[in-house]
Amino acid sequence: MSAKFFGFLLLLVLSVAVGCGLGEWFYRLHISAIPPVGQSQFNASASHVAYLMYGLCVGLVLFVWSLIGMGINGIMRRSSKQQA
Repeated sequence: MSAKFFGFLLLLVLSVAVGCGLGEWFYRLHISAIPPVGQSQFNASASHVAYLMYGLCVGLVLFVWSLIGMGINGIMRRSSKQQA
């Protein structure tokens, strides 16, 4: 396994973990904002799944943005070396 592949894999795992953490955090904010009388157990469980899926999507978006940033950085380095 190359170091580049390991770096991409580590970036993917960390960005998805950050996304899941954000989803869990937003779920906790949601639970604290809704009074217990106004929410059933089914709605609480369904919203928890929805927030975790939201977190996974945010993690994947963070991963893609990181890849785009690394690609732009590589293009800029190559163009600066060619000009010199």
